Amino acid sequence: MQRLTKPGPSQPDAARPAAAAAGGPGIEPDELIADLNRLYAEEVEAAVRYLHLSSAVRGMDRLLVEGKLKEGFQETIQHAEIIAQKLRALGAVPKLEINVECPPQAISGREALRFALTFEEAALEAYQDVLRRVEGDVVLEEFIRGQIAVESVHVAELKELIFE
Repeated sequence: MQRLTKPGPSQPDAARPAAAAAGGPGIEPDELIADLNRLYAEEVEAAVRYLHLSSAVRGMDRLLVEGKLKEGFQETIQHAEIIAQKLRALGAVPKLEINVECPPQAISGREALRFALTFEEAALEAYQDVLRRVEGDVVLEEFIRGQIAVESVHVAELKELIFE
């Protein structure tokens, strides 16, 4: 799942990353802001999905997976907050465009974890895509690499729970 968002029409020139201004990464400031807005939206969307999944699981499975799903909710909200902070540091205002549909159906714990795995894998892929684009900007590279490490752990944990 890849979300495409366009930067706002009036992003200030102050949004130019220092590395780009100094001949750093090849990514234009507007593209960087668009990428970060896309990651911001991915994280908020994942948080909403985690919240819904934690509420939709029924039966004994609820005891088993509710904590993990709520933990996922908290972590994705924290990731969104960090990305919003990065956007503000670039002189931009975070832009949020999400389209989340959460059907009113009970779900098993295993189904909930499988669903969580799909959006965690999508987030990992999105961060990997952005990493290639910010190459040369050490600060952003380190931030994105850190997020890739965290998302990789989430994917591994979910796979371990699903596939026993």
